[in-house]
This record gives sequence, C-alpha cells and structure tokens, in this order.
Amino acid sequence: MHSRKIIFDITNLVGFLVCNNHYTGIQRVVVMILDEFIKLKIKNVWICFFHPSSNQYLALELDSVNFNNWSDPSKVREFLRTFGIIGSNRLLDKYKKNIIKYYFHRLRFDFAALMHNDKMFVRKGLSIVEWKKTRERIKESPQLKILADIVESEDQVILLDATWKQDYIEEYKRMKSKGVEIYTLVHDLIPVLYPKITVPGVSPVFYSWLIQSISYTTCYLTNSANTKKDLFNFLQTYTHNCEARIETIPLVQINLPTNKSIDLYKKENSLNLPDLLSSINNAAQSCKNILCEPFVLHVGTIEVRKNTWRLVLAWKKLLDQGYYDLPRLVIVGKLGWLNDHFWDLMRGTGNLYGYVTTISDISDADLDLLYKNCLFSAMVSMYEGWGLPIGETLSYGKTAVVANNSSLPEVGMDLVEYCDALSVSSIAASVKKLVFEPNYRETLEAKIKQTKLRNWSDVAYDLENILKTQL
Repeated sequence: MHSRKIIFDITNLVGFLVCNNHYTGIQRVVVMILDEFIKLKIKNVWICFFHPSSNQYLALELDSVNFNNWSDPSKVREFLRTFGIIGSNRLLDKYKKNIIKYYFHRLRFDFAALMHNDKMFVRKGLSIVEWKKTRERIKESPQLKILADIVESEDQVILLDATWKQDYIEEYKRMKSKGVEIYTLVHDLIPVLYPKITVPGVSPVFYSWLIQSISYTTCYLTNSANTKKDLFNFLQTYTHNCEARIETIPLVQINLPTNKSIDLYKKENSLNLPDLLSSINNAAQSCKNILCEPFVLHVGTIEVRKNTWRLVLAWKKLLDQGYYDLPRLVIVGKLGWLNDHFWDLMRGTGNLYGYVTTISDISDADLDLLYKNCLFSAMVSMYEGWGLPIGETLSYGKTAVVANNSSLPEVGMDLVEYCDALSVSSIAASVKKLVFEPNYRETLEAKIKQTKLRNWSDVAYDLENILKTQL
C-alpha cells in the first residue's frame, strides 16, 4: 500500500500574492493551517495549484524543499517565484504555444526593462529586477509535477480556499474518480444566504460550485457550528443530500503571526529601545497619527456586510448626545463593495468631524501595534463565517463590541459586549458602555486573561484527526 499524499490546493493564494502584499482573512487561514500542519512533521505533504497556461494542475512535494515561512507573504512570494509558480516567467506562459508571440512579448518586456519602464511590470505585480532575475530561466522547475500523474487512490486533497472555477471543479471530479479523498472547507454561505450584499456576479458562481461540490467532496469542513448548520440546510434543501459528512474545525483566537516585518523592528533597534518605543519609531506615519489619541479599532474589508456605515452612525449618535470625549474610530481594511452610503457619510461629515480614520493598506507590524494600543475593537458585521478580528482582539487581552449574530458568539464567547447589528442605538449603547464604564471593560479583560484561547496548532491538530478517521 502506498503512503498516501496529503495535498493542499493553494491556487487562489497564488493569484492573491501576485497583486497583494498582505494577507486578508481567507488567505491567512490557508497559510496558517498549512504552516502549522507542516510542523506536525507529517510525511508526504504536497501543495498543488492550477496552471492557466497549461490548463492543468501542478504539484510540489514540500518534503523536497526547505521552506517554513508561510505566515510571511513576502517570503511565500519569493518561494513561489523560485519555482516559477509566480513571477516574471509566468508573463510569457500564455504564449508558449505560439512561438512568434512568445518571442515578441519576451522582447517587449526586455525593452521595457532596458528603458526602465517600471509601470509595465508593476501592472503585472512584478518589478524590473524580478524580470531580470528570471530572464535566463523561463522554464518549469523539475520539482513541479503534473498532479494527474502523481495522484493515487486514497490520497487526500485539502481545499481551504475559494475553489469555485469550473476548471478546478472538473479536475476535482477526475481525482474523485481515481479514489482520491477531497476535503472542502466552506468558510460561509453568505453569497447564497445574502446575495444582496455580495459582490455582483459572485452568488451564481458560488451556488453552482456548492451544488457541484457534492459530487466530489468526501468530507466538508466548516469553520464554525453556525456555518455547519447553514451548509446542512443548504444541502438538504437544494441537493436533498442529508448524508454528506460535515466536520467543524473552529478557527482561532490568536494574535497576528510574528514574521519578518514585525521582527524588523527589533533588528533596526540599534539603540536597544524597549519594544514599544522601537515599534512606534518604525511605524508608518498613518499609524503614528492614530496612536496620538485613544481609539477603537475595526478590522475587515470595508464593504457593506461589515456594517461600517451603522458603526460610524453610532459614533455620530453619541456625539449628538454630547459625548465629545469619545475615542477615535479607526477602520482598517481593503476597499470593498456596495458601500456608497458609507463613503457619502464620511465625505458629508468630514470623516465624522475627524473622529473616524480609514486605512486601506497596512503591514502586519503596524496592525499588531494598533491591536496592542486600542481601547477595544468593534465588529458589528451583518453576518460572518467565523470572525478572525474578534479572536485577534481577544489574543491581545482586549475586549470588543460584537454583533450578536451568525458565528460571532462562538468567537467572542462571554468575553465581549454584544449588540444588534441592525440597530444604531444598540451599537451606540455597547460602545458607550465599554468607553465610559472602564471597570466593566477591565472585568472583561481580566476574564480574557483567564481563558484558554484557540490557536493555529489546535486547528492543524483537528484537521489531522479528521483526515485520520478516513483511514
């Protein structure tokens, strides 16, 4: 009997790192589970990804490489470039079947590099230096294997990311026909439960994927009991399948991973300053401006579901009532969708008279600093699959204002102050309580210190146990 392979699909992570420097929620889940799973010293762990130009999946055995920095996006990007998974060599992949186009575009990029045309490379998520590094090795790494050639019966493929494209689905069906076990993580069912607040065009794709997933999925994984309930109800309603195996692996209540961007503060600390002074000295100017005054932190993509419009209105309500000593509200997250009313409010009130600050691009080091120095955080989403920022807040010993819906109480437990996400008055009352009743806030913080919070090694261990049950 062969030693079964455990294969993590990182297709979407690869695409994400082409254009992004910092992880967001789902990407952080993928890399941290993979990072901790590798630490379990399990043999025969692989990664795989869909290769657009060859229209097939490729795979790489992690035992054959020396890499253990998945939590650091810059290191992961460099690792993937080493094997040609991302980087300058992929600029020409689409032209490999047309030799004339291949050499034409290779010459075009060479000329752009010669003329120092940075913009041409930046649009591709690259740089001239990176192009020059890979110019002489535009070929596939011999360590990359065609997934279809190496996958065998009883191998296990783990799908942790958004694997919705039809090309991916067809590959999973082929693997299933070979006896491969496929584990599909469902982060949430928001696109089908709340299509009105989802990115336009996503809901039909998500629905089609979820319906088809039943044909190849050995076991569904969900990140919360609430998502498990949603998934069971969906499968029962739309596929009449009540026998699908669904396992829950709750996510974490842990702080941001310490990576090179955070350690850099210490390396540059030639004066041997205390960590706090060193980190503030190295922080971005936008972060330093925030640290000047007390503040409450909101972390998450700035999109309609996160409910930042009502959160700012809650601040306005308290100001209108005369509570001028409110802390500032700092909203950190990538720019999202369907949020015109939020930006109209911000423009119309001058960022709520200066009480509200938004940051759309921040390093893990600066976000770590904000978590450490905030009074508390706020997450008043209309719906979540888990709620990583709540867990991150708790890990820093801070409490939060949290919406009492979906999975959020599973994360916040009895350590936070709950509110009704659809009521500005309720949000305002919860904020007021944590701001102006410091003894109550300190009681919650003391309770947090006594609570065993869940970490990424717990998640990896749970995943390992689920995989073992199929033996």
